[in-house]
Amino acid sequence: MPYNVEVWIDDGVDCFTIYIDRKLVSERGATALQQILRTTVVGWQRVDNDTVLRTLRAVTG
Repeated sequence: MPYNVEVWIDDGVDCFTIYIDRKLVSERGATALQQILRTTVVGWQRVDNDTVLRTLRAVTG
């Protein structure tokens, strides 16, 4: 992961991928997280406004 980042989200055009450092989660925890995300995905929406992007830049550098 770049710059010792522990969680990284790659936001693609029609999907996104979450990468989590192995030290942070067990295989069982990763499976549970995957199931949780799959059950809630229908309610997600992309928010691409300036406020969100400025906040992300301020937090992530």
